[in-house]
Amino acid sequence: MPLCMQLSLPVPVDIQTIIMKKIVLLFCFALTPWLLLFSQVSDREIFINPMSFTPALSASFSELRADHFHSGLDFKTGGVTGKEVKAAADGYIYRISVSPFGFGKAIYIRHSNGYSTVYGHLDRFRKDIQEYVVSKQYEQQDFSITLYPARDQFQVKQGELIAWSGNTGGSAGPHLHFEVRESSSENPVNPLLFDLNVTDTQKPTIDKIVIYPITRNSSVNSSHTPLSLKASGVNGRYSVTSTSPVVINGLIGFGIKTWDTFNNSVNKCGVYRICVDVDSTRIYNFTCDQFSFSESRYINSHIDYFKRIENNEYLHKTWLEPGNKLSMYSSVLNRGLTVFNDNREHHISIIVSDTYGNTSTVKFSVRSVEKPPVKEEEESYDQVIPFGKSAEFSAEGIRVHFPSTALYDTLFFKYGYRSRERGLLSGVHSVHRASTAINDPIRISIKPDSIPDGCEEKLCMVKITNSNTQIYTGGEMRFGYLSAEVRSFGDYAVSIDTIPPVIKPSFAKGANLSGRNNISVTIKDNLSGIRSYDAYIDGQWALFEYDAKINMITWHASAGKLKSGINHQIEIRVVDNKNNSSTLKSSFFW
Repeated sequence: MPLCMQLSLPVPVDIQTIIMKKIVLLFCFALTPWLLLFSQVSDREIFINPMSFTPALSASFSELRADHFHSGLDFKTGGVTGKEVKAAADGYIYRISVSPFGFGKAIYIRHSNGYSTVYGHLDRFRKDIQEYVVSKQYEQQDFSITLYPARDQFQVKQGELIAWSGNTGGSAGPHLHFEVRESSSENPVNPLLFDLNVTDTQKPTIDKIVIYPITRNSSVNSSHTPLSLKASGVNGRYSVTSTSPVVINGLIGFGIKTWDTFNNSVNKCGVYRICVDVDSTRIYNFTCDQFSFSESRYINSHIDYFKRIENNEYLHKTWLEPGNKLSMYSSVLNRGLTVFNDNREHHISIIVSDTYGNTSTVKFSVRSVEKPPVKEEEESYDQVIPFGKSAEFSAEGIRVHFPSTALYDTLFFKYGYRSRERGLLSGVHSVHRASTAINDPIRISIKPDSIPDGCEEKLCMVKITNSNTQIYTGGEMRFGYLSAEVRSFGDYAVSIDTIPPVIKPSFAKGANLSGRNNISVTIKDNLSGIRSYDAYIDGQWALFEYDAKINMITWHASAGKLKSGINHQIEIRVVDNKNNSSTLKSSFFW
């Protein structure tokens, strides 16, 4: 309880004192949200912009992404790599990671103020850090590496150069990914709560609102289908357009498509806060101060997952499913849902804010009716999978296990089957709809129709897309069934991977590569994906950096130990996730 809520009134006391104390109490209630907002940020100026130029953002904190919230800010670097990256505050480097995925090359700095900062997708590290990392990569004979230097090894001052920006890891283009984390928990914190010299005078944009009938006897305009309404407005004041009054009945929820923009940027970024008022009563509040990585997947319950899968469209639902345990909600009444059945007009306001206090509001009215205007929706299903309980489904050739934490709500499960297709070792099993979200993995076990002699370990489960593409999902044989844990519904079957990876160098055998700063080789796999690779030059392990986005490994002369002016022998071995391997032997002059 905030301190200001613990005021007591001594007895006896005069009326003037009572009035003054009530004023103080009301002031404390009004101030409390702001105190809570900045309670973890005692000094907004403890960090500086990690780039040397006026920042322009391409992505913001808690922006909606596939299966996760964005955990930091993305600073634009003009579409190029090689921009200086500086320490945002005094501290020491406590972690360095290198990976073909995720943040790519990244530096983690611990600060004495209770926070840590992260710098991701880097092109290269400062010389002393780079030499340390390369020495460890050669020592461990692995490009992918995570290091934890001693506290006194790389101490840095605010504004000190630590690296250069890049496009490594899962980056979709050159930029710097920057995070602030709470050191004690490693929870990402909204960096815009600090003064990073980011300018934002733009009000959030509201594109549309959606009205959802939640139960089978709820309705919107005499339909059980959600109703989307386009929003329009200026200067933060929005309304919706509808050809007829919106008539609703039953349990109803609302959704909104909205985004924010920053000065110096046209990118559509995430918003900071969304509130919903029904007839002036606050029923929902979503605020993006911080979250934990362990809960980031709850985004699939927070958004309209159907819209994301079907249309690649991101909408915030302003109501909570039973299994949504995301911590960014407050002041939520009845999970953000309202029962409308009173033959009255009701006024809805959805308020959207950014971290700098720029606010937009969409207002609209709905008319509720006392009796359902349509019959309860009827839907066929094969089995009810209760929320919060483990369950099993089985049919010929398939078993599905649902752990108690798999679902966000009770599921009316549907199953389908179609005959075996070319290249598959089983029929195709339709395990519910891909547009329904899963939280924790479910286990699917499928019985193969046949297994080629000696190839049991090569079997794998695949997800079949709408374009009939196979997506590898792993799996191993257990008691005659191929079992795999998956995190999405869809069409699944048993396939086989016996084809080794492809290795294709960018040079002909014996080529003269003198003067080149790097040597590149393409490595690809047709199904299960690359598990490992090793490269040797003249019999010695060589550091080849792996960029999984473009299926390429590259040797850099700056990190190598290679004599010039002579012929060299190169050998590259690549193994996929089903133990199929390829080896390339070649030579070059350098």
